[in-house]
Amino acid sequence: MPYRSQSGFTMIEVLVALLVFAIGLLGVAGMQTLALKSTENSNIRSLANLHAYEIVERMRANMPGVTAGAYSSITGKTGATNCQPACTASNLAAWDAEQWLSNLSADIPSTTSASVSYAGGVATVTVNWNERGLGSDAEAQTYVLQARIDQ
Repeated sequence: MPYRSQSGFTMIEVLVALLVFAIGLLGVAGMQTLALKSTENSNIRSLANLHAYEIVERMRANMPGVTAGAYSSITGKTGATNCQPACTASNLAAWDAEQWLSNLSADIPSTTSASVSYAGGVATVTVNWNERGLGSDAEAQTYVLQARIDQ
């Protein structure tokens, strides 16, 4: 029986196997990072949707303010304070705008602007924010909701 001078793995085979394994782990780590970014961006989009519907429901709850035009052009914080229990329709609209924008900026810190307009029985809510891109770049996003508000 001839004698074999080698048995088992050589050092080069072990190093190649470790290299292949390390590259695989780096791929898994990259996919995990992408999944986390996508999850965060999805959460922000859901919150933008939720807050757009919030202001529409506030408008539906204050139809006298809507018909008076108090919700016709909301673009920034009003500085309004709580006027309960004796609010006029306009005071309540200003308070709604203040609360909505405060809640929006608290939940979506990257909000760049938000606006509400009302014309012809349709409320248009626009929310703009920056979300994380695949690199370190921020990508501008816009969500627009148009909702019919019947009087």
